[in-house]
Amino acid sequence: MTRFLLAQSRAGTPDPGADPQARSLSQRLSRSLLPAQGVDLRGAARYAMLLVAFSAAGGVIPLDVDALLKERQRTLASFRDPHKSPLAAVARHDFAGDRPLTFGAAPDADVQLDGAPGRAAVVRPLRDGFELERDGARERLAPGATVQVGRYTLRLSHQNFPAVVVLDPKSPRLETGPFPVWFDPDPASRVEARLIREEKPREEIVLSTRGNKRRALRLGKLEFSLQGHPLRLAALRLLEPGTDESAVSVFFRDATTGHESYALGRYVDAESLGDDRYALDFNRAYNPTCAFSLLYNCPIPPRENVLPIPIRAGERDPGGHER
Repeated sequence: MTRFLLAQSRAGTPDPGADPQARSLSQRLSRSLLPAQGVDLRGAARYAMLLVAFSAAGGVIPLDVDALLKERQRTLASFRDPHKSPLAAVARHDFAGDRPLTFGAAPDADVQLDGAPGRAAVVRPLRDGFELERDGARERLAPGATVQVGRYTLRLSHQNFPAVVVLDPKSPRLETGPFPVWFDPDPASRVEARLIREEKPREEIVLSTRGNKRRALRLGKLEFSLQGHPLRLAALRLLEPGTDESAVSVFFRDATTGHESYALGRYVDAESLGDDRYALDFNRAYNPTCAFSLLYNCPIPPRENVLPIPIRAGERDPGGHER
């Protein structure tokens, strides 16, 4: 369930390769993965065989630190974008059944937006998306689409509980944050996992931060080794419009949850390596959007997905949570 606001790279986005601190970190990590001069060749061969055996059992797989740092820069840029950032969210409007909502400055608009045209947009929820009516024309929009109305951006959220989140570029939180922060890159926290599939994948309920019961397909359990511990996490696929049919999502907590990382937990998306092999890169573990705004509806990690070890990789707790 990749964070929706991870924007494409924009012109002028800072390149961590040009950041001395980021470049230094990348170089140190790269050097740490190189063999020392004068290494015993027989010992190196034995070590290589151990690495192959460990990899086959689900060991560490290479981490592209430069690519990771660039992703983080793009994420920070998206948090400054008033048309995408959850920090720009100022209101949420849930639909009542299939009744449409009208947005604009007109007195009879369901949602009044200062400075917008009178009845600028009418949005109707559909089973798998939305219908937008404006300027006498109608069009279908996918979940997650955005609509510009005056200075405002309407983000169309579905998740089988359709709603519109209103983003305002005048939101003061675009300046004050909180903004994402991360643990340092850790090559040892990118590991191979094997999906032990359910004999009969079954539907289950995932609770959410707004009290909604979201539907998900239980795919099985991802088994892997990290910090010398054999671990497993339940793998799910949310049964919601707009979810990729190949998505494998993991919602988890660990020993850092509630003090070093966000109290609700974090998410990580499993990357397919073919067959039932997946990469679990905890360097890319990310916070639910509700860590930055209570106007979003976020899955709560299941009780079984609590790791007994600290995962000091990926996003940390940004602090500054709304009360």
